[in-house]
Amino acid sequence: MTHGSNRRVALITGAAGGLGSAVVPVFKSAGYDVVGCDAAHPDEKMRFDVTDRVAVEAGLDGILADRGHIDVLVNLVGAWRPQSPVSEISDEDWDGLFDVNFKSVLVMSRAVLPHMIQRGAGRIINVGAKQGQHGVAGNGPYSVAKAGVLALTEVMADEVRDSGITVNAVIPSIIDTPGNRAGMPDADFGAWVPPDQLAAIMVFLASEEAASISGDRIQVFNRA
Repeated sequence: MTHGSNRRVALITGAAGGLGSAVVPVFKSAGYDVVGCDAAHPDEKMRFDVTDRVAVEAGLDGILADRGHIDVLVNLVGAWRPQSPVSEISDEDWDGLFDVNFKSVLVMSRAVLPHMIQRGAGRIINVGAKQGQHGVAGNGPYSVAKAGVLALTEVMADEVRDSGITVNAVIPSIIDTPGNRAGMPDADFGAWVPPDQLAAIMVFLASEEAASISGDRIQVFNRA
């Protein structure tokens, strides 16, 4: 049974994470009907592997049956951890970081885009990283994956430029999340990017006022 939603629907991956915890309430405050999916989501229907095409398509079918449409996709799923040099890293470690940071964006976007193209409208917002613009030693798979996200953002934006859809990426340096603070306790947290500022930029990119912005890289570095 299709219930549908009269409000704009925002599908946000990684909704329960450090960044998602800030992004979800900002979108709700802006009037969006927010659908959050996350590996730790209490609703089994919203707890699926965003790197698994079959699981994503099944989850998307359920969302569309319930809401009727998706106006905005915000790809927040990602992870960083210490990485061995390229000469030493295992296939397992490389693939794990590449999948969560790049494949998640590819699989989700590929699933949602046909629906947006059919409707002739939509917004996709991805999260890059400073290391994706300039490769950093000891960050091989993370840097390569985030560089791929930026290239994929530009490719998709070019492919749908006449379809009423925009695709953009925000590029933070270090986001001020509890996880990052725990991992880097001696850092200058004031130099990092507050999550609510990233959220505000994302809400703007999802708005009609940003309809002319597509294929762009929005750098949000603060002092980090």
